[in-house]
Amino acid sequence: MQVPTNGAIDPAIAHQVRGRAAEAATPLPRCILCSAEARLKMTMPLDAKTFKATSHGRVFECARCGIGFVHPRPTPAETSSFYQLDAYYTQGASHMVATPPPGFLSRLRTHLAWRADAGETLLDVMQEELPHHSDVVDVGCGNGHLLRNLADRGHRVTGVERDTSSVSLKRHDIPVLEGSAESLPAAFKPATCDGLVFSHVLEHLVDPEAAVRNAAALLKPTGLMFCEVPNNESLVAKQSGLAWEHLDIPRHINFFTEQSLGALVRSAGLTVRRVYFSGYCRYFADAYIATEQRIYDRLAAVPDGTEQTTRNSTANAWILLARTAFAGSRQKYDSVGIVGGWPAVRA
Repeated sequence: MQVPTNGAIDPAIAHQVRGRAAEAATPLPRCILCSAEARLKMTMPLDAKTFKATSHGRVFECARCGIGFVHPRPTPAETSSFYQLDAYYTQGASHMVATPPPGFLSRLRTHLAWRADAGETLLDVMQEELPHHSDVVDVGCGNGHLLRNLADRGHRVTGVERDTSSVSLKRHDIPVLEGSAESLPAAFKPATCDGLVFSHVLEHLVDPEAAVRNAAALLKPTGLMFCEVPNNESLVAKQSGLAWEHLDIPRHINFFTEQSLGALVRSAGLTVRRVYFSGYCRYFADAYIATEQRIYDRLAAVPDGTEQTTRNSTANAWILLARTAFAGSRQKYDSVGIVGGWPAVRA
């Protein structure tokens, strides 16, 4: 730190010092799930897609159940503004960086990753677990891709989506109701659903516990809930740090591990029937590498923005492939899923 020769303190430095002192004096928040003590894990200063400053980038981690969560919590109205983007998957547009056609080494890297990928997709898990012609509700159905695949396999499907610009809301052949996970449409009746899906939704919710509890009430006694979220135990999450594409603050405000996702499912009175992992090949593609490089480069312009963050590169992708090809599922895959159901004797 440079001290001005006239003895005055630089206002910018003084502001930083006051901010850190106030942060240290502020009581730590309690876990949003189990109310245990939480500790500050990381601070993301920028929106990962707009690269504007965000006030919802401080992530705390529960010492008991392991869930990570943004604090202070945004309001539902604030979260709606996070999706006003030029490109987002629910609107049918990719936000990934466009890259030239891959060369030989890139194709080889993704092929080797494909050969090493033994993950299970959500669709395959649902096909194995659900009876034929089940009644399925997809909460936060996004662009409707999963709904279409389930319908093609003979299931009766309904989507719920709050994003009114979602492509799925324009599909007239599949019913999609406007609503949210925390406030499900009144058209749904209790105990009428064979399968209920939260596919990469719970990480977005202000109150994920209420969402899971409300949705569980829709399940039949034999019904199943399918929850899939980004896996914050994965090696790619740890290697990329704040630049991890699946971190996606502030749209993501909850951060799960297998342990904390299981705790969330059990908080609704359900039991964990199955755990699965998916998502591997994608983070060896050139577009994924370039997207993480863009996030890192924007963070590099912010004081301490790249602390504990690695800039992705093709070399790092090869290193990651070597570290993960034969790793355990918790470390290998970027997404974790849990299938929950009612206990044999429902209380």
